[in-house]
Amino acid sequence: MGDQTHIIELIDQILEETADRPKLQEKILDLRDALFQAQQASQQYALKIRTLEETIGKLKSPAHRIGTVLGPGEGDLYRLVVGSTEYQAAVSPEILEKDPLQPGDQVALNEGFVAIAKLPRPEQGPIARITTRLVDGQWLVSGLGSNSETLAQNHPELESESLKEGDEVILDPNQRVILARLPKRKSGVAVEDELACVDWVQVGGQQQVIEEVRKVIEYPILHKEILSTMEYQLPKGFLFYGPPGCGKTLIGRAILSDIIRQLKEKESNQGLEGRFIHVKGPEILNMWLGESERKIREIFKKARDYKEKGQVPFIFIDEAESILGTRQAWRVSNITNTIVPMFCAEMDGIQSLRDTVVILATNRPDLIDPAILRPGRIDRKIKVGRPNRDDCDAILKVYLKPNLPREHDDLDAMIRPFLDTLFKKSAQQEVLVLTLRTGGFKKMYWKDFISGAIIEGIVKRAKEKAIERAIAGKELKILARDLTECLETEFKEGSLLPIESNMEDWLQLLDVDPRQVVRVRRPSEADQAAAETLNRSII
Repeated sequence: MGDQTHIIELIDQILEETADRPKLQEKILDLRDALFQAQQASQQYALKIRTLEETIGKLKSPAHRIGTVLGPGEGDLYRLVVGSTEYQAAVSPEILEKDPLQPGDQVALNEGFVAIAKLPRPEQGPIARITTRLVDGQWLVSGLGSNSETLAQNHPELESESLKEGDEVILDPNQRVILARLPKRKSGVAVEDELACVDWVQVGGQQQVIEEVRKVIEYPILHKEILSTMEYQLPKGFLFYGPPGCGKTLIGRAILSDIIRQLKEKESNQGLEGRFIHVKGPEILNMWLGESERKIREIFKKARDYKEKGQVPFIFIDEAESILGTRQAWRVSNITNTIVPMFCAEMDGIQSLRDTVVILATNRPDLIDPAILRPGRIDRKIKVGRPNRDDCDAILKVYLKPNLPREHDDLDAMIRPFLDTLFKKSAQQEVLVLTLRTGGFKKMYWKDFISGAIIEGIVKRAKEKAIERAIAGKELKILARDLTECLETEFKEGSLLPIESNMEDWLQLLDVDPRQVVRVRRPSEADQAAAETLNRSII
């Protein structure tokens, strides 16, 4: 459209020559405005075209490979690694004019593998853990999710003195240079580690178990001089096994509380603390490779840290069969195939009870891998069985505290009807009838299914009855019949009784070998079968 200034000059000249013709000048002015608008639109379109051309040029340009500088090469070349392959490459002089290249620097490479640009140091990358420091300034590192090890050097700007074995570090994408050290992160294992002091009075019954536990756990800690003189090999770990709800965790807390109390008196150290690291087995399981093993390591590391601080740590793993189960004989991708060896390695690192007390709790000891239960790791197996009549009496006295309003001041008078009903062997209390392989029968009653947790639930129900009566305007107190009625309700609701799908598990918990049982039936099923037989005979 020509030069804009020249066009304006021509229009102004025409306007001067047509000064005596106003109508023509109006048209010329309209023409000038239209030309101005056309020029502005043309400039906008030109800008868009230039932007599109630049975008198309970028899209057509080849992608640049990213390499990591390992150090100087021969002559003016540099050693680079790209995709796990090493090269000797030339470097653009423009890069070297600013700063020299150092090991770990990231550079962009063109198609001829010439470094054409220096890139910022990445803030993300593969994570590894330092295994060993070598004499030549290199480091032996291992990936968090694998057992492979790699030689790596640290970036010159990273202080090597700040690195030590066990630190987590960030590697370059090619995993050849340590770029940064990760800050200490909090453990990802959600475990309880506070000790809620438990007195032996709170553990109802289980006197035989308590005495056995106190011997094998208290003696090595409280009388280590005597044991050292006898060259006695101190145990490392213990297995509490038995039915659920019978006080395995409570006994573990009580023994640690008792040890802390006695150590405070013996060593005159009132500041001594105990740590009860309570781990629920299923919480350790993780679908990602290496995560479950990492949690195992962190649990034992937490115990070692407490020991260094002068505290007494207990590791209590509940439902141990869920993570330490028997490994399969065939090679499959089974999570227990890696957790069990890791646990064994950590157990082998414990010298004795003076370092850490490890207690496993399980309802099914037959499902735990034999490598865990061998001597030298889990040295003691202690059975926590179902409470007998005396144990039930003691448990009830724990929950029926003296300050609770009750019908009889004499606590034995309150408890006796409950115990008589619970331990009666009548048709009302009959739960299962087992047909044995020998041809005989074995009947199971309420007493064969009772536990401390069930008794606690029964007392809670009795308290609810007393509260309901008080709200209705009656005197607030627990009646003796409340306990008996709640006992019947607890069993008649059926939540405590086995179902067909897990009958074998119930037999294991009842100390009955499932292989010796050919049939399991309920008493009601026997009555129904007898009625059907009678009907057929009448017809």
